[in-house]
Amino acid sequence: MTSNQVLTHSALRAGALLGLSHAALAQALGLDQSTVSAMADGSAELQSNSPSGQRALTLIKIYQALTANVGGDEQACKQWVCSHNTGLVGTPALLMQSEDGMNAVLAYLQSMEAPQGR
Repeated sequence: MTSNQVLTHSALRAGALLGLSHAALAQALGLDQSTVSAMADGSAELQSNSPSGQRALTLIKIYQALTANVGGDEQACKQWVCSHNTGLVGTPALLMQSEDGMNAVLAYLQSMEAPQGR
């Protein structure tokens, strides 16, 4: 696999594990939904040096930080993404629809300490 294929696969997987639809993932990556569908069927891939590729890296970091904070609980990840967060003053899934929002979600998650004892 090339690095772009790995990035594409990882972004699709992170989006799915966060409970994002293809439409929401497309919005988060700054792409149209048909491009995300083409990525899913293997006929398109992200370029790591493109703005969408950089947003994909941020999405993957969000997923990694969130899973670390919830002890790897997939259901808790999806619930957190879809629930209003007072610290972020919004719903992470909606905030992640913009680059600034994605960066805010990532910074918030990185500032949290992972639960001890898990």
